[in-house]
Amino acid sequence: MLVRGANHDDFEPSFDCGRAAPCNRNMPDVADKPLSIFQRRRARRLAYWNGAIWSIGNGLASTTLVVYLALELGAGRIGLGISLILAARHVVGVLRMGAPAMIGRLIDRRRFCLATFLLSTLVLLSLPLIAAPGRLPSAGASLGALVALWCVYHLLQYLGTIALWSWLADLVPLRIRGRFLGRRERWMVAATAVAMLASGLFAWWWKQTHPRPQWWIAYAISAGLGSLFMIAALIPLWKMPAAVRSRVVRCGANFRETVAPLGDRRFLLLLVFGCYFSFFNGVTQSAQNIFPARVLGIGLFTMLALQTFMRGGQLSISPWLGRRADRHGNRPVMMVCLLLVAAGPLFYFLSTPETRWWFAAAWLVWIAYAGLNVCLPNLMLKLSPGRSNTPYIALYFTVTGLCYAASTIVGGLLLDRFAESTITLFGGAEFDFYRCIFLFGWITRSLGVVVLLLVIEPPGDK
Repeated sequence: MLVRGANHDDFEPSFDCGRAAPCNRNMPDVADKPLSIFQRRRARRLAYWNGAIWSIGNGLASTTLVVYLALELGAGRIGLGISLILAARHVVGVLRMGAPAMIGRLIDRRRFCLATFLLSTLVLLSLPLIAAPGRLPSAGASLGALVALWCVYHLLQYLGTIALWSWLADLVPLRIRGRFLGRRERWMVAATAVAMLASGLFAWWWKQTHPRPQWWIAYAISAGLGSLFMIAALIPLWKMPAAVRSRVVRCGANFRETVAPLGDRRFLLLLVFGCYFSFFNGVTQSAQNIFPARVLGIGLFTMLALQTFMRGGQLSISPWLGRRADRHGNRPVMMVCLLLVAAGPLFYFLSTPETRWWFAAAWLVWIAYAGLNVCLPNLMLKLSPGRSNTPYIALYFTVTGLCYAASTIVGGLLLDRFAESTITLFGGAEFDFYRCIFLFGWITRSLGVVVLLLVIEPPGDK
């Protein structure tokens, strides 16, 4: 039996919804009155379901799966190809800066979110069919088509995410947002882990029963099923109530509102940290994705099993980290987690075909990504004004995404150029390129704690 108000999380002050008139008074999905406690609780449950179902699809159509599909194409300059898969979507993601202007001016936030997510899944559904080996005249053309479709899929998804984050920020009050994000992250991590493990098992079984030229079919089937789950995830979103309060959300941002975050010192300091972390996180990505398959001989199933293990750990600690963030602040939690996450490349550095257990240790410390996944967006929303948060959200994800993209492409080019080279460090010690880039990644990511010290987190509610 549901007793309204029985949970203290649901008591919240009344907010002024803003006096500016919406651009289109006939929009059916605009909520001008504050939602009741019952509606907010129902909205949070639907957000959990949306995250879980979408994560099943994301686990079945993971980036790791697409990387292995690209390796099956047999195209040249694979370092650059993998870096483009990892980075090009962030380059086109700069177009999401236009999301605040489109939301409200062209279509309301709720329908904008639903439409862009639906279109993105349809693009994903077409990806393995168009980029299949032998479908296009050359392996290079197939790789190019795969990268292009992967970019369009993510661009549409990014646009929808801007609307979704703004929507969730209005539905969930700040003082319990950390707990909400932690619980939602737990649902998403659990669903992704199960789906990735199932995808890996299916790929392993397929490889045991089919010849090498047909291996790509297993990846195509997994990606297709993932698309269908992502479409199903729209049902909870469709049932979620609107909670529009901002004139920017209703009418679309103008130029002044779009660039307003650049004059917010506290937000800019967070943006500096986000850019630093994204850049030095991206520079090792091509090496991290190719090293296990090409040097250590790790198969897709093992990779997905390790990722499932990591997500299982994140599943157990995400809600707890969300509560710590609500109680003590996001920044202290992020500092501890950042130092743990930074150690991942160090374990790659220690890994060889004879000592592959060090490689597995990296996935143990990467459980700490849960703290960044919960606290970083929570801090971003905390530093974004509630009445006009879409320009802040769009700017943060766009700029940090570009930093990640640039460094990932640079890392891919360096890998193609120096993959067979030996570099002398530390008074004569010789290391191959992989170990040099992993050592560099460990040092630079660890120094991110110093940059994080500059970020100012305001106390209390907005």
